[in-house]
Amino acid sequence: MDVRAMLEEVATLEGAPKKSMKDFVVQKIATFIATGILKTGDPLPSERELAGALSVSRETVRGAILILSTHGILSVAQGTRTVVASEDVGELAVQAARYRDIAAYSLDNVHEARLLIEAQVVRAAAVKMEASTLDYLGKSIAAQEAACDDPVRFLICDREFHTAIYRSSGNAVLADMAADLYSYLLSHRRRVVSQPGTIATSIADHRLILAGLETRDPDAACAAFAIHETRIYTTTKLLLA
Repeated sequence: MDVRAMLEEVATLEGAPKKSMKDFVVQKIATFIATGILKTGDPLPSERELAGALSVSRETVRGAILILSTHGILSVAQGTRTVVASEDVGELAVQAARYRDIAAYSLDNVHEARLLIEAQVVRAAAVKMEASTLDYLGKSIAAQEAACDDPVRFLICDREFHTAIYRSSGNAVLADMAADLYSYLLSHRRRVVSQPGTIATSIADHRLILAGLETRDPDAACAAFAIHETRIYTTTKLLLA
């Protein structure tokens, strides 16, 4: 399965009808808002940046922004950046209720669950992942680097990196569970990745994860993922202390 087909499958698996890539991007942006990556008043990354992060065309992004603006979720004005006007995404982000449910659990419980579920998902992905997805992950890391110290741009790329790996496991149930757990306290993660050096450290973690996947080494990929998740847990816990 090539990357485009995988992205279309993700949109279907996350509950959206299998329609166009524009519908897929609408759901993605709505999900970024529902999970707290984007908040009211935040400027949206540029069309070029979103297109690179989501591996779609700028025309597709432009169409999705227009749809979201007609719903009053985004505000578009000539000569200014598009901004988030409302966090009420309704059914456009079909998993919004699940994200709220996950937020009710403790950080320690979510951390333990992520370690268990991601271990299974990453081991399977290391064996099953196709070359096109490995290439996509490499491009995702490049997009993360291009985000520099912009926490919103980085987290958008970060989520796509993680969910692409989850989907490559071939188990839609585990992939959905891993994606839900990933979204836990994302609004707090924005504050964490705003701290100097945090984004660079996460990108270094991602390179180690990709190295394990590229060599088809489940143990190496799983170990790199565990280090990354534990770092996320530790830095989030320090923030909440």
